[in-house]
Amino acid sequence: MVTGGIRNTSEGLAMDLLRDNVFETILDRMEDEFESHDFIFEMMRRFPREYTHSLYECRRAKDPIQTLHAKIGRKLSLMKGRISKTRKITSRNVRGLPSTNQFWKKMEDGSDQ
Repeated sequence: MVTGGIRNTSEGLAMDLLRDNVFETILDRMEDEFESHDFIFEMMRRFPREYTHSLYECRRAKDPIQTLHAKIGRKLSLMKGRISKTRKITSRNVRGLPSTNQFWKKMEDGSDQ
């Protein structure tokens, strides 16, 4: 079953969270500069079922939350031409604890403005 461009199968939900169209949807809603934590919070709000299913798929990892968020960060790094890394900052993560994460800047026309 397809719902809003997202496959609705137990196997498909986890994989679909890391699809380009999900990341594009989130990026379109982010400010011109944003941090990884804000991206993840927006992802959790817009795709809660896919996010929780993906988290469940990481359940065997030592830290499932950190494992999933690292996958999201790596995917963000692959969005060359769309966003670029700027600096590292410290902000509160989903556990409410301060942690270092990446700050990003949207790029226009495939180049840094």
